[in-house]
Order: sequence, then structure tokens, then C-alpha cells
Amino acid sequence: MGAIARLKEHPKGFWFVFSGELAERASYYGMRTVLALYIVDRLGYTSSNASTIVEIFMAACYLFCLPGGWIADRFFGRYKTIVYFSFPYILGHIILGGIQTSPAMLVALFLLAAGSGTIKPSCSPLMGMIYEKQGKEHLLSEAFSYYYAAINIGSMVTTFALPALRNHLAPQPAPGAGPAAIAAWKAALPHAYAVTLMFPTVLMVVALGIFAVGKRFYVVETINREKKSHEQKTAEWQSLWRVAPVFGLFVFFWFVYDQSASTWIFFARDHMNLTLLRFGSWSLTIPPDQIQTVNPFAILVLTPIFNWRWERARRRRGGAEIPDTRKMMEGFVVVIACMAIMALAGFAVGGGRVTAWLEVAATIVISYAELGVSAIGLKFAFQQAAPGTKSFITSAFLVTVFLGDMLGSAFVQLYDRLSPGSYFAIQTALMVAVAVIFRLVARRFEQQGNGGVASLPAAAA
Repeated sequence: MGAIARLKEHPKGFWFVFSGELAERASYYGMRTVLALYIVDRLGYTSSNASTIVEIFMAACYLFCLPGGWIADRFFGRYKTIVYFSFPYILGHIILGGIQTSPAMLVALFLLAAGSGTIKPSCSPLMGMIYEKQGKEHLLSEAFSYYYAAINIGSMVTTFALPALRNHLAPQPAPGAGPAAIAAWKAALPHAYAVTLMFPTVLMVVALGIFAVGKRFYVVETINREKKSHEQKTAEWQSLWRVAPVFGLFVFFWFVYDQSASTWIFFARDHMNLTLLRFGSWSLTIPPDQIQTVNPFAILVLTPIFNWRWERARRRRGGAEIPDTRKMMEGFVVVIACMAIMALAGFAVGGGRVTAWLEVAATIVISYAELGVSAIGLKFAFQQAAPGTKSFITSAFLVTVFLGDMLGSAFVQLYDRLSPGSYFAIQTALMVAVAVIFRLVARRFEQQGNGGVASLPAAAA
């Protein structure tokens, strides 16, 4: 079967979810990419305090996943939850770029976290329900792969474009620039950030429109508001407790991973040579926050390699599926390599600067780990959930990000107190311990069940 014919097999509703998620994630990641430097350069915070604010904001986005999943399951359904909570999301964008003060920033970040977090656990279940309704569960793994690609396409575009736009409107002063150049740069920042943060606002409006237009292709949801029986509650908690040991270790992955939006930016700004290429008089120099573009680009490139690697392993097993827990285990091992690169870069700094290619390499490595932990974890959460609890279990998976980022919000206070090498080495050692524990948990999970190779429930949650 050709690639085009294969794509046509997917339900029409999937492409609206795909496109809406692409625009929404482009909105979120674009805003998040410039947030850390906005807080430092525009509002005057220190690097460690700005890192803490960014970590708490990201944590809050995922904390709101819990009420978001409950609201979708018990009150509005997935579609209405997405539509209703897009409005505070849009308002948060408007305030962040339009009123550039610390109190306005806090209000804006609350609205952005509430909007983003509440709708997040409804998007992938809405997609999964479409496939179940049409009897196309055999396409779900492929659909989740495309869905994850949509997230990364949106992220790649805005993580590259928004720092470039900001620096075009307010060019960064050269090292050693005089007071006049620095004053001119600071004077240009309010307009630069106002224009830059307008684009995520527009993208979120587009996302809302796409989700709304696709309504007729989604599953008609029936919300069960009756009090759940003892048996139903027991089934819900059994689903949660079954996956809890696996989910608990995801926390440490996110603790490391999400620092790419905080301490990694400041490390690149202060200790790295950001000129990646030089040919004669031409050079390619990037803003420190633009390195984040490497992550979604790497995800798009590595996804087919990741899928090929595990398809090859499946064939070598005579067609037997590979447990999801083994794919996740590989992800945790790869994270160790990522943090070892960052520690090496930190220890190599000395009194000078190291090449930004080291952080680029670390980003590529952790992107491969992300496919094993995050993408597979999202599918794992959907398939392990009992009927009626899909949004709840998906939100529980997403709450692991909240816990990881809250742990990170405290840990980043050490960034200004430790040497970069020591700071990243501690995280390397931690991930070695986590990988060992995850292997034990995964082995027990596989012995008790199937490690994540579960048949999908017959009915949509």
C-alpha cells in the first residue's frame, strides 16, 4: 500500500485534531521559548529566579491536567473542554505580551497554565475515540506517531522563528558594547517582545478555529454524570495503581528534560560560543534560546529511525510485540548519555567558553530519549486505562511532568551556586540511579502483565 493510500485510511477527524494540536503547540512552545529571557531581560529577574518561575509555570500547566481530565470525563466531554478553555489560554497570551510588568506576567502565566493544562488531557483521547468508533484501532500507533509529529512541527517553527524575530527587532549588543548600545537595546525590548508574543496569540486563535470546524467529524460524546459504582471506582484505582510505579519514575525524566527551557538557556548564554558555523566573513550565530529548535527537528528526523529500530526488533522476535516498558527503559539509558554530555561541557568551561555544538548534541540525544519515554508513555497511558478513565489516566501521566518541574523549580536555585560541571554531574548520577530502578520496575510490570502491549478497550472512554 502506498503512503498516500495509507494516509487516506485515517479518519477525517484525525486531521483536524492533528492540525489543531500543531497550531496549539506552536503557540505554547513559541511563548515558552522566549519566556526565560523575557523574564530576565525585560523584567529584571536573576537567572536562577527566572528559571524557577519557568519551571513552576511548566509544572502548573501539567497540574491543571488533573482537573482538566476530570472535567472532560464528568462534565463537558473532550471537545467542549478544548473549546471552552481555549479562551483563558488566548487571554493569557494577550496579557503576557501586552502588559509587560511582573504582576501582569503572573496573571498571564496562570491563565496560560489553566488553558493549556486543562485542554491537554482531552486532545489525544479525542483522537483515540475517533479511531475506536470507526474500528480503526490498528492505525492507532501510527496515529500517535503523527500526533507527536504535529506537536514537534509546531514547536520547531516557533522555537526557531520567535527568538529570531525578537533579535531582529532588538539586536543583542555585542560583547563589550558600551552603555549607549545597551541602552538602545533595552529601549527596543518592549516593542520587540510585544510583537514576538503576538504570534503565539494568533496561533492559539487559529487552533481554536480548527478544533471547532472539525466538530462534525468527532465522536458524539455521552457524558455519564451518574455516581460511579463501587466496582467502577475500584477499576479506576486499579488502573492507576497498576501504572503508578512506571509513572513515578517519569518524574525524573521531566526534571532533567524541561531544564532545556531554563538553565540550559542561561548556560548557553554565559558559557558557550554560539557561533555554530563560520566560512570566511560569513558566520551562523544563534540566540541561546534558539537551540531549543534542535529538539523538535530531531524528533521529526529520529521518529522513523525509532520506529524502524523497534519494528526490526519485533520481526526478530517472530512478530511478537515489544513491551512498551522496554522502549521506555532504553529512553532512560539514553538520558544518562545526554546529561554526561552536559556535565562534560560544564567541566570544560574553565575560564572561557565551549562550543554550543555540545548542547546541540545533548539536545539530539535527549530527543531520542523523549520518543521512548514521552511518546510511548502517552500511548501506554491510553492503552492501560480502563473504559471511562482515559482522560483521567492520561492526565495522571501528564501530572508526572508537573512533579518533575516542581522538583526542578527547587533544584535550579543551585544553578548560580554550583559550577556548571557539578550542576549537570549531579543530574547524571541521579539518572543512573533512576535507570536502574526503572529496569526493576519494568521487569516486575512485564511479569505481572504484558509490559504495555495491551489490546485497546472496545468502548471509548
